[in-house]
Amino acid sequence: MAQAWWRRARTLHVNDRCAVAMAAVSGTVLVALMAVWLTVSTRTALLNQQLDELDAKHTRLTDEINRTWTEIGEATLPRTMEDRARRLGFRPAARIEYLVVMLDGAPAITMTHSAKP
Repeated sequence: MAQAWWRRARTLHVNDRCAVAMAAVSGTVLVALMAVWLTVSTRTALLNQQLDELDAKHTRLTDEINRTWTEIGEATLPRTMEDRARRLGFRPAARIEYLVVMLDGAPAITMTHSAKP
């Protein structure tokens, strides 16, 4: 089939053969451009889907981080920590000692503070 077409094209005049060749090249270029366009469109759609999935994951993780910070904030409220410490048997200190250490090698100093009941 292709050979018969080519034989007919060879019998044409030079201008006609040029037109046939240009049509064949144009058709090939058009098919190549369509293939490239389909490839780019498919790749763009896949990347868009991945981007949507990553955006949803980012949203979930941000929500989880916010919930965790809220839980940490509630757990570290002074009132909450004091109640937990009392349940565990801790009591306010009657006497507090501070150890001050000098960086230049001087002897350490101990300071004492008695809490008023």
